[in-house]
Amino acid sequence: MSATQGASAAKTLAAIKTLGFTHVLSIPDSESARLYDALEKDPDIKLILPTREGESIAIAAGLWTGGQKPLVLIQNTGFMEAGDALRGCGMGSRVPLRLMVGWRGYGGAMAEKLPIDSAYTYTEPLMKAWGIPYWLLMSDDDLPALEQMDRTAEETSMPAAVITGYAFTD
Repeated sequence: MSATQGASAAKTLAAIKTLGFTHVLSIPDSESARLYDALEKDPDIKLILPTREGESIAIAAGLWTGGQKPLVLIQNTGFMEAGDALRGCGMGSRVPLRLMVGWRGYGGAMAEKLPIDSAYTYTEPLMKAWGIPYWLLMSDDDLPALEQMDRTAEETSMPAAVITGYAFTD
């Protein structure tokens, strides 16, 4: 892994475009702010701002049904909120949802900053409990994780995720 914590927003956007994503559904947060800004300025990706994370799952499932390729960009707390929509619109319906989940609390936990954010604590156990395969995207060196996530979702027709532990860089 490189010494830089956090993946470049520009390189992440380039990878998203290379993989053919047509839409990104996002509820902006502090860790994904730079990626959100890059997405907002890009004319090739349609950025959709749902009101709740569960809504982003349902919209992504609808876009996929209509032949599009959406990516859901949410924080781990939103991932938790979206559980029922994910169960019903992703796993139950076998929709290959692609998720990029910001791991709120990761940086503080790695720095041993107390108290540990409970959102950090529950992220991996929830992914495992729901049977969602995931890869870590912690720096530019990890950008191939996006392709692994995308391929796995396609091959299994089930949700797959990358988890970003640090804020995106410029």
